[in-house]
Amino acid sequence: MEGIIIFDENQREIGTLDLDIDVEVGTADNVPNDFEITTNEIGKYNAAGFYIDGTEYGGFFEYTKNVTDSDITVFRGFTWRGLMTKSLILPPSGEDYKVVSGDANAIIADILSNVLGGLFTVPNTSSGLTITSYQFPLYIDTMNGLERMLEKYGYRLSIHADKTASGIVITAEAVEAVQISGTYNNDSDVPMTFVNDQMGINHLLCAGSGELQERMKVDLYLDENGEVSQTQTFFGFDERTAFYDYGSAESEDDLIDNGSKRLLELASHLSLSIDVPDEADLDIGDIVQGTFPGGIVVKLPIVRKIYKITKGIPSTQIKIKGDS
Repeated sequence: MEGIIIFDENQREIGTLDLDIDVEVGTADNVPNDFEITTNEIGKYNAAGFYIDGTEYGGFFEYTKNVTDSDITVFRGFTWRGLMTKSLILPPSGEDYKVVSGDANAIIADILSNVLGGLFTVPNTSSGLTITSYQFPLYIDTMNGLERMLEKYGYRLSIHADKTASGIVITAEAVEAVQISGTYNNDSDVPMTFVNDQMGINHLLCAGSGELQERMKVDLYLDENGEVSQTQTFFGFDERTAFYDYGSAESEDDLIDNGSKRLLELASHLSLSIDVPDEADLDIGDIVQGTFPGGIVVKLPIVRKIYKITKGIPSTQIKIKGDS
């Protein structure tokens, strides 16, 4: 990976610097899609932003912090992906939802045409994916809307900034997701950790508003397929019970809805985590698949990447959905 390129307000290259950076990108709810650079170098160049050629690591400087007795400045901003989350996919006038059909790249180009003043370039070539009558969730942000659409078809959104003779070009396009696979207790190119946690709860006694015997109460149960209902499936030794105090429940439906979410959090589960080498070429939206004993398959997307350069040493952390 090349060095950090800084650019001016016209998105033309100023030069390459050796800097410490911290960039986080992804689709998980808690990913900020931003970056931070702490340096005494950038200020003297009047730079507008940075990027690393051929990657999605980059963005505009939209926040600075410095102290009068120090020449160190903190620069922050949204990544290209983060900027995309600051716009919404809206339904056309007079319609309830945005519904699209056609080649994936053509759809992406149409949606991004009015985003951030046309910041993104979309190839006018076919993506190889034809989409039919896909309906976007109402008021979803642009990045997550596009990722959800593509994930349905085994594709992902590729975002990368590239150096050209006329300046930086930021490309967004649909590409087929890479899938890496592993099987329990077998070696694979990317080490995986398989967890089969059967210590969870399958019966949740939920209590809402009211006092003592007058409190609103609902019993919720999990079945063998992980579905929540009010019908008990596990008895005797197999039953595991917990209490959920939700005194602010506005109705029985509210108690059931929040109790169901809590029961799923407490339930037994299968999970995967991965230990990805820095040189692995994996991106947001690529798929990790693990096969557990008995043939149970868990397939999860990569939803978070953290890229850092510290004292000249780069490192990358990759996390899949549900991997804390």
